[in-house]
Amino acid sequence: MYDILLKLGFLILHLIPGEKYKKWRLAQKQLFDKFKLNKKKVIWIHCASLGEYEHIKPLISELQKINPVMNITFFSPAGYHHFHDVNLIKQKSYLPLDTRENMKSFIRVMNPMMVIIAKNDIWPNMVTYLKESNIPLYSIGSKIHRKKTRNWLIRKYYKKYFSKISHIFCEDQFTYQFIKNEKISDCSIIGNTRINQILFDKKYQFNNKKILNFIDQTTTIIYGSVEDNDYEKIINFIHSKKDVKHIIVPHEINPSIINKIEGRILSNYVLYSAIEENVKTKKNILIVDKFGILKHLYKYSKIAYVGGGFNKGIHNTLEAVVHGNFVLFGPKYKKFEEACWLIEKQVGKSIKNHIELREEINNFLKRPQSKENITKKILSFLKTKQQNLDSTIEIIKNTK
Repeated sequence: MYDILLKLGFLILHLIPGEKYKKWRLAQKQLFDKFKLNKKKVIWIHCASLGEYEHIKPLISELQKINPVMNITFFSPAGYHHFHDVNLIKQKSYLPLDTRENMKSFIRVMNPMMVIIAKNDIWPNMVTYLKESNIPLYSIGSKIHRKKTRNWLIRKYYKKYFSKISHIFCEDQFTYQFIKNEKISDCSIIGNTRINQILFDKKYQFNNKKILNFIDQTTTIIYGSVEDNDYEKIINFIHSKKDVKHIIVPHEINPSIINKIEGRILSNYVLYSAIEENVKTKKNILIVDKFGILKHLYKYSKIAYVGGGFNKGIHNTLEAVVHGNFVLFGPKYKKFEEACWLIEKQVGKSIKNHIELREEINNFLKRPQSKENITKKILSFLKTKQQNLDSTIEIIKNTK
């Protein structure tokens, strides 16, 4: 029944317009023609998208000591198309549709000695065949929300398929206790490994002449990982506040979304791709149409709005605050420990509408906290959360 529903869903996707879905469908059809058989064993890393990859990245240098040959798969087009660490990986691919036939064939050509999955992207046929083939499987940074465990069907899913994982490295105490109490699998707490990567990225010397020329020593606000639901909260303020620079970075970057933003902004904006490196611009609104630079752009702003809080949940606030930004975000933040901490330490605040956004930004600009002070506060927090990953690698090495 599961396989039938997957195939039916794949057919339904043909009815959905959009370049993203078209490319994904085509990639699925071509997947087995493009992916080459691994004659020697590899480490297979799987991530839903690029954000999940950031949780795995701090482990890669140590995993390479176990086996230097790695392959990576992504479920989402964003992850697949914007993955740039090609020097670390032999092959990348989309994850095939999780039918029994597909997974049996893919695992055979992948030829993994072990599989590392970021977070919770667990697919039934994938984990079943790995278990049947005696291939060790690890989940890094697994996080199960309390509300989901109250649903008997989801609970049953966790028990059935998470039990096929060799070791579950849990992000938080609740996930650890749930896995342990239900006797689902071996488990331990790893914490949020993305913090390790954020601290590492902060040291990166990112100097962007395009951005420097756009800012031209003017106070700058960044609106990062902005989703459709965020625009009505920020657009009026952006149009009215002409004495500062505004940088808009959408969560997804493709021609359709950029065109939609251009239709909302209407005037006095420039695209990142249209800026010349050594030419200053009088425009005060920048739309970033380049993927992968947001985490570095935060070094140029004093205040940031992080999107997602009016949809399923806020995106990465730590990337902004680690560079000394005061951070604003929507109301769906409570399941993110770091957002609660930012509010407690008065370096972040949740807003409910465009009026509160305007008030909070104007209040901050009248009495700004120094970037150095905010950075000092957040680094003291992050360093207590930074993980020593030696024990994780030892468990992976020694699991039979």
